[in-house]
Amino acid sequence: MNLGERLFTLRTQKNLSQGDLAEKLNVSRQSVSKWENNSAVPELDKIIRMSEIFGVTVDELVKENAQPKEEKIQQEPTPAVVQVVQREPMEKRILAGIILLSLGGLAFLLLLLLTGLGCIYALPVLLCGAVCFVCKKDTAFYCTWLVYLLVTGFLSFATAVSSWRVIRYTLQGPYNGNPAIIIIAWVWFAAMLGIMVWSVVKFAKRPVEKIGKSIALCVVGAVYLLADLIIGRMVGSYYMQLAESNSLSSSFVYGVGTVNSVLTILEPVFATLVLVQGIRLLLCFYKKKKSVFC
Repeated sequence: MNLGERLFTLRTQKNLSQGDLAEKLNVSRQSVSKWENNSAVPELDKIIRMSEIFGVTVDELVKENAQPKEEKIQQEPTPAVVQVVQREPMEKRILAGIILLSLGGLAFLLLLLLTGLGCIYALPVLLCGAVCFVCKKDTAFYCTWLVYLLVTGFLSFATAVSSWRVIRYTLQGPYNGNPAIIIIAWVWFAAMLGIMVWSVVKFAKRPVEKIGKSIALCVVGAVYLLADLIIGRMVGSYYMQLAESNSLSSSFVYGVGTVNSVLTILEPVFATLVLVQGIRLLLCFYKKKKSVFC
């Protein structure tokens, strides 16, 4: 059995896909495929890491005639034993989803009966419960982003508090507004920075499998931010002047303001997209350039 066949056997015994193994090794899925097809040989550090993942020694993994421990155990005669079937425990994300959906549904019904439109306050719990069922990986990460966007939308539409405007005023000088609004604005800003940093640390070092796709995502994010800048800075100030002079209908002013608010809410998402994909591309080009000179 050669190295590629041995890798395939051990990987399937561990119920790992090529993508799962690639993620554990911080390489692309194509690299794992090449190793199993014997068209490429993994580096020493990857071999050592795979031996730890599969629970075998490096000799058992590399040597031509060596057999993994799992195979040796299977070949040895074993006495007949009574197999006890145990039910696998429920995944934590599924359990969390059931709990969140139950609590959110109960809160939604109670708020609907008591306050009417107040039932929207139960939406974050319900949506996070749905995320637990949809996202098999990084569930907490996506729930955090969802809650952040919902809270930002609430601040923009329900309270008419512009966190960016409050922060800008406080940086320019003494702000005579409500202290609670200042605290909310800066807490919101700190939460945004924290989620963006978390996203960059989590995804920026992952290998680029398709350079064209990463470039396209960077372009989409940059175009969105540019459009938001144009609407927020130029169109926004223009329609506000017309609104004060009663030159526009209130419905039109509200519609343009709503579009501007939605664009502002999604700013951190697309800014994070540009940051993550940009760093991934830079690291990819750096590694390729380094390999050429070496």
